Amino acid sequence: MLKNIENYMVLSNHESGNGRPDILLKYPSVRGKAVIIEIKVAHTYQELDSKCDEALRQVEDQKYEEALKQEGYTDILKYGIAFYRKECMVK
Repeated sequence: MLKNIENYMVLSNHESGNGRPDILLKYPSVRGKAVIIEIKVAHTYQELDSKCDEALRQVEDQKYEEALKQEGYTDILKYGIAFYRKECMVK
């Protein structure tokens, strides 16, 4: 689905920091944006919020943005996404 995003490179489970974020989007020039997306699955509807928080904590704890910073990116967006059945929450 993300492969058609114009001008962005899409990387899945690409090593970054101390782990592998689910999805990285990078503009070819470091003057553009980079996006880190971490995805979690909730077991209940009420758990969506905490799973989004867990995903964002993982991005920080595993230092996923470090490799992007070393490449020269300064505009880095981080998203935690949680799914429960057909429901979705994004932070």
